[in-house]
Order: sequence, then structure tokens, then C-alpha cells
Amino acid sequence: MTPVSSPTRLRVAATAAVALVVTGLAAACTTEGGDAEPTRSPSVAPPAPSPSATLDGAQADLDQLPLSREGITEWAAGALPPRTGDGVVANQSGWLGEGTSTQLTVSAPDEPAGAYAVDVACLGAGTITVRLDEPDDAASPGDPDATCSDETVSVEYDSSPDAPQVTLGLVGDPTAYAVRIAPVMDGAG
Repeated sequence: MTPVSSPTRLRVAATAAVALVVTGLAAACTTEGGDAEPTRSPSVAPPAPSPSATLDGAQADLDQLPLSREGITEWAAGALPPRTGDGVVANQSGWLGEGTSTQLTVSAPDEPAGAYAVDVACLGAGTITVRLDEPDDAASPGDPDATCSDETVSVEYDSSPDAPQVTLGLVGDPTAYAVRIAPVMDGAG
């Protein structure tokens, strides 16, 4: 067995440290909102860091957004249409970018299968893809259920047989997002 040289160990340790910090930054870029509506405990999968994620990359993402990191929560509060009914089961906002993460999954695993409304707002030069189900083939996922480019989109779907889950992906430049999942009662949104 060949001993590992000290510079190699340092590079591996430095790479691991950067990956941990970037993952922390990516996780910090999402915030729960919902002061105006009751929000049950959603589950947010940690954003998968993009292959090029770095501390400098995270700052580069923020520099390309049309609002500050702190401004995302304020923008998100008014970006989604009002919902009536039995409250909100998930409410999340943040940003996606090549320097941090290009994919995020938001779910409400404690909620029953059924009819849900998914509202997604996005602000920036990129496009956010919205997937309501896990694709059979992750390498060839097919068309998304919706896309959002500097707008707000709403989709209703039946999550049966599982709890509601939404996966957001980014195509292009860094973009801020807000996503909300709410149950649909008696056809009312």
C-alpha cells in the first residue's frame, strides 16, 4: 500500500470542508415562510450541491439575482396567490444557482395522499422546472409538469398514492423561487 502524501490529504480535507460549507450555504438559502397562513411541518430535502458549488459560486449566484438574499423572503410573501381552505402544508423560498444548488425537493411526508395545489413563483433570468412525481428514469426524466420564468404558475395534482412532493430544478441563470403546497378541498383552491 502506497502512503498518501501530505499535500494529497490536505487537498481532500480542503475539498471536503468546502463541500460542507457550500451545502450549509445552499441549505441556508431556503427559508420557511407562511406567517399569514398556518404551515404544517414540511420536509425539505437538503439541496443537492451542484458539481461546481463553492463559496465564491454561492456569492456569484447571489450577485446575479434581482434582489438580495434578505429580500427573497419579503418578495416570496407576496409572490404567491392567496389560498383558502385547510391551510398550507409546505411553504418554502430561496434561490437556485449553479454555484450552490440546481435542484430542491419540498414535501409534506406527514400529509395524506390527495388533491393538492402547487404554486411556484420565480424571479430571475433562469427557468425553474416543476416536477410533481419522481421520474422513472432520472437520466431521462421527460418533460416537467410546469415551468416558471419570471412569473407565477399554479398546478393542481393528485399525489396518490403518496404524500405531496415537489421537485424544483434550474435551467439557466440563478433564480429566486417561492413554492407552496396546499390541499384542495371540494374543488376550491
